[in-house]
Amino acid sequence: MIDFHSHIIHGVDDGAKSLNMSLEMLKNAENEGVEYICATPHFITEEFEISRSEYIEKLDRLVTASREENFNIKILAGLEVYMHPNLPKLFKEKKIWGINDSDYLLIELPMGQFPMYTEDVFYELMLLGAKPILAHPERNLKIMKNHDLIINLINQGVLMQINSGSLLGYYGKEIKKTAIEFLKRNMIHILGSDGHNITSRKTKLKESYEIVKHENKELYNWIIENQTNIINNISMSEFLELKLKKAKRKISFFNIFK
Repeated sequence: MIDFHSHIIHGVDDGAKSLNMSLEMLKNAENEGVEYICATPHFITEEFEISRSEYIEKLDRLVTASREENFNIKILAGLEVYMHPNLPKLFKEKKIWGINDSDYLLIELPMGQFPMYTEDVFYELMLLGAKPILAHPERNLKIMKNHDLIINLINQGVLMQINSGSLLGYYGKEIKKTAIEFLKRNMIHILGSDGHNITSRKTKLKESYEIVKHENKELYNWIIENQTNIINNISMSEFLELKLKKAKRKISFFNIFK
């Protein structure tokens, strides 16, 4: 299993509060069977912009500490970038970076909004070679009311990352309902714990994988087969063949990226 979304680096954002907490989060993930975990702290343009050098310093410190604890889980670089019109510029200037230093860039929308420039930003990023991944779309209020918003994004080449907590009902019944519907309609591609701590928002992933397997075995098999392509920076056109057979509009990923 790969945890594509976590806040395990301490003292960076609203995630882990200490190195000990970071290590507890890593231990929990490893005990769940997670092989890779992506350290994706928030990056908010003009509000909280962690530099590459500071990030690497903190990441290296955590990797070293995890090795001292004899953990086998592999920690990968990344960010959760907050949507902003300047993202293409920041990506071009290498001020934001993708998962495992790949072109796969995890991007978060405002919870209650779907900015009018969203599709333009994704389009411009893709022209620059980025491969956008939308973080937890099932928690966005606008998307919950209008699923076509992400069907359009998927058509354009944007991947979807769903939160484990959404499938488990941690964010409420409506978000869980939306998450399950996206799952059944093949509208998700990867999973993340979005772990922030060791209490209310843990690095918990195993049970959500089981839910995916129970609700949509075809999608589960596809995720297991293809998730490593992201951390290895494989082009989307080489592996996205899953079809949204149950979506409102039938979409072939292969034809999208062909």
